[in-house]
Amino acid sequence: MMSLIIGLSAILLYLLSAWTQNNAAAHPTSNRGYAFSLLAWLLQGAHLYLHLFTQAGLLLDVGAALSLTAWAVIGVILISSIRKPVSGLLVFAAPIAAVAIAVDAISVPAFIGRQFTPGILVHITTSILSYALFAVAACQAVLLIYQNRHLKQHQSSRFVASLPPLQTMESLLFEVLAVGQALLTVALVTGFLFLDDLFAQHVIHKTILSLVAWIIFSILLWGHYRLGWRGRTAIRWTLWGFANLVLAFFGTKLVLEFLL
Repeated sequence: MMSLIIGLSAILLYLLSAWTQNNAAAHPTSNRGYAFSLLAWLLQGAHLYLHLFTQAGLLLDVGAALSLTAWAVIGVILISSIRKPVSGLLVFAAPIAAVAIAVDAISVPAFIGRQFTPGILVHITTSILSYALFAVAACQAVLLIYQNRHLKQHQSSRFVASLPPLQTMESLLFEVLAVGQALLTVALVTGFLFLDDLFAQHVIHKTILSLVAWIIFSILLWGHYRLGWRGRTAIRWTLWGFANLVLAFFGTKLVLEFLL
């Protein structure tokens, strides 16, 4: 019952944050959207703790993984907002986090919790954090498309006005990509070191797609810092890489838990 109350409270606060943030252009000095998201984020963390840690071990099913990833995404945005005006991303991310909590609350785990070694926990943690960072980067890429389209058509809207400037968004995009790539590298290395079944039949697709995503992001970062890639090129490569990670992580979990 406590878990349900905490989850519902977090969902309502996330939705309230998105609505408030969408109206932030009319009140540029208001931090209410940020405050609502921070409270929701703390409640979501408590909800995750109650779900993840069981007597049998760590219960990381599809619902929990989705909510944990969304929680990490919100955390990245909240921390980044301290030094850069990127809280406008909460308009996009807060409703997704609310949906993730709802999915986590109603999903029925297909297995019981498991005990993991420290090496495996490092692999799991860095994997989820890297997915979260690349999810933020993908959100930024979509918003950059939206901003560019409005600027070219000389259109204005409250939502666009609440977003950070294009240069700030693009700068943060590559910062997020660089940190996400470092974490993905650690996740892949620890996977090779500590997972005995990394190339087993049930995870081979996840391994290959994650490696493909790593290559895509490596090429993108090299192209940006060496050749000055930005704009549409950066957006396309970011979305391609993130699509591979979505298929690798959630696609594999959905197949294993619900189809097999």
